[in-house]
Amino acid sequence: MCNCDECEQWMQPYMDRVLTDSERAEAETHLNECAYCRKRYRFEEHVRQFVRQAVVEPMPLELKQKLADLRTPLV
Repeated sequence: MCNCDECEQWMQPYMDRVLTDSERAEAETHLNECAYCRKRYRFEEHVRQFVRQAVVEPMPLELKQKLADLRTPLV
């Protein structure tokens, strides 16, 4: 079984599904047994979900205009 340091190193590859079967099994065992790493995994999943959603959703035109109105012209 891996420890927290190894699990942290494997977190992104685990989420990307690029670990070997044995590495994935070790990571899953650790995640099932370690509340801290499980919490970290859930946080990373939320970050990924947020990024995917932010990339997909275009900025509303009204918000773009408000931001443009706040810009200070370069002199």
